[in-house]
Amino acid sequence: MITIPDSVSTYDNVFDVLKERGFVEQVTDEEAVRKLLATEKIKFYIGFDPTADCLHVGHFMQIIILSYMLKYGHTPVALIGGGTGMIGDPSGRTDMRKLMDVETIDYNCAQFKKLFDQFLPFDDGWKYEGNGGVFVPGHENREPLPGKAVSVNNGAWLRNLNFVEFMRTIGKDFNVNQMLRSEAFKQRMARENGLSFFEFGYMLMQGYDFMVMARDFDVKMEFGGNDQWSNIIAGIDLTRKEVGKEVYGMTFALLTNSEGKKMGKTGKGALWLSPERTSPYEFYQYWRNVGDADVEKCLRMLTFLPMDEVRRLSALQGSEINIAKETLAYEVTKMVH
Repeated sequence: MITIPDSVSTYDNVFDVLKERGFVEQVTDEEAVRKLLATEKIKFYIGFDPTADCLHVGHFMQIIILSYMLKYGHTPVALIGGGTGMIGDPSGRTDMRKLMDVETIDYNCAQFKKLFDQFLPFDDGWKYEGNGGVFVPGHENREPLPGKAVSVNNGAWLRNLNFVEFMRTIGKDFNVNQMLRSEAFKQRMARENGLSFFEFGYMLMQGYDFMVMARDFDVKMEFGGNDQWSNIIAGIDLTRKEVGKEVYGMTFALLTNSEGKKMGKTGKGALWLSPERTSPYEFYQYWRNVGDADVEKCLRMLTFLPMDEVRRLSALQGSEINIAKETLAYEVTKMVH
């Protein structure tokens, strides 16, 4: 279980803490979000599509953000994509994701929840009691316990949708011209194999996720990586149009090295959080051997050392930078294993 020490920051607003650590990239309304997080204890969500049966280090960044929000009194909603995983997010992809059968998706969802339980305390007595279609709201069985996260699977509201009903109700709120300006779609449309209509619908589904949770159990923010900005905006617009609620979004820097390439790739593939997929030794060695230029960013984002200590370690020169790398490797491996 992740425990963030009180010494992690001198700020008492989690928005300022996240900015200090260099996470925050884009905010739909920075002044309103900062005030919201200072004056209310909110429910917010991050979505995780079950594209494999294990979480990797990219997911771990999101878990750290969930942990910060939990420490400062907010309620994380870990949304597992048993519905959206039936299609797969085209963001950041050069080709269509391999389709998985329902049994594989459900298995992966269950494995994700087991790994979440290692890092966050969950209120497993909290339940979403699903809706009966686009027009029938669902509800939570009760408010989540303070100091606990909750988890919900969007298969509860996506898998049983009637296509015509969904398109008449939700599809009418999406402007194709605006959708085509999304970076996720532009990248794919420039390639020979293009973008399938199947994947084009993903944005509607993710937007609908936000609307359902805002309507049914008062989720007020969606967080995600920078590549999720267009999908988040879609959910905010849909929620305003269909529910009349003002909700917000925030995106975070992806974990990239000094050359702009995603970190967490090894010779064997992704850097997994499961010891069966990536051994603790391999995991430790990955962080022990990061480039000198990446030490400061990794210490800032992946550990809970105070910023003064992050700056001190990052300023070490020559062979002494290895002290900072050993500290980084120890701190991250301690949390994961």
